[in-house]
Amino acid sequence: MTRGGICLVNRNSIEYILSRNGTGNAVVIVVGGAAESLNCAPSMNSVTLKNRKVFVKLALQQGADLVPVYSFGENEVYKQLIFGEGTWWLLAQRRLQKLLGFAICLFHLAPVTFTWGLVPYCKPITTVVGEPITVPKIEEPSQEVVDQYHAMYISSLVKLFDEYKVRFAQQDSVLEVQ
Repeated sequence: MTRGGICLVNRNSIEYILSRNGTGNAVVIVVGGAAESLNCAPSMNSVTLKNRKVFVKLALQQGADLVPVYSFGENEVYKQLIFGEGTWWLLAQRRLQKLLGFAICLFHLAPVTFTWGLVPYCKPITTVVGEPITVPKIEEPSQEVVDQYHAMYISSLVKLFDEYKVRFAQQDSVLEVQ
């Protein structure tokens, strides 16, 4: 654990936090990173969750609720250059992503007047929190049970997105789950 309660997203850290005695022990996993970075562009809403199920298994093992959360506007603060499928640039980005563990993204910056550095566009980011999904405590959940709760989480996340997209995004926006 580091300052501010931030820790690595790994099994040991999550189990430690969720197994502590008392109330108010919660883990917030900020999804994204290398898997999603190349899909970040204005008006694109994409999350990489289809093959990420370990967090659901850990929640089941600890009996911790799953809470869908989505932040609107994150893709609006930088205008990334998106390279077409099959281009040399995209191929280079993907190879570097596998090699380094993160993608090298190229983006436009906001006009800078009296500051230095990488300045994002001034756009609002609004985080919405959905209803918790109550999860039973199962020390050794079967893959079927993990898949069931994972599907419930994705369904709740898409429902949350659809409920708030009219207010915080474009009405015709779609959340793509990869």
